[in-house]
Amino acid sequence: MGLIEDRLGEAADTAYSQPIPKSLGARIRFLLKQEHGVSRAEAARAVGEKIGKSQRTVERYRDDKIKTATGDTPAIVEAQVKKLWQPIVKANKLKAAITTGGIKVDVRGKFGFKSPKGSSNDPRYRRLTRRLDAATAAKLFEAKAAGSSEEDLAQIVADGLRDDYFTDGGARATSLQKVELTGIDHIRFSIT
Repeated sequence: MGLIEDRLGEAADTAYSQPIPKSLGARIRFLLKQEHGVSRAEAARAVGEKIGKSQRTVERYRDDKIKTATGDTPAIVEAQVKKLWQPIVKANKLKAAITTGGIKVDVRGKFGFKSPKGSSNDPRYRRLTRRLDAATAAKLFEAKAAGSSEEDLAQIVADGLRDDYFTDGGARATSLQKVELTGIDHIRFSIT
């Protein structure tokens, strides 16, 4: 996956109202609560299978007898919690972003311009933090879902920045036709 695609996925995955639990024990207790309709032992066994640990180890994590995990276990537990944490809140925020609110982007890359008078031959690095409108956010997530290339996603971001920042919604630089975004070395999205 490309940088933009990864950052869009990260923004969608972290669009919750409360942070995930911090301690290993709290994260394990959360995962255990997600196992509905089974006994405590069966829940511990199911969580153990998901994180690659035994039922007894999961029970020790739950009871805070083991406070830190080794190897890949903390990352696996965190990924499992993020997958299940506040799914309704995440879905509502994502829906709001693509229908009304838009998405915030913080990007550093090379911006070049094309107008009827010709193109700028000297694309230069800029760092911009702006809110892209809901239509642009919807295009981004649709293109990501369709498996679009990194260049296509970058062009959608550039078009959104052209409309919001460079032309200020048509109030200035009205002859600007196209903004190109290349050489991205930093990009981050947030859904608020």
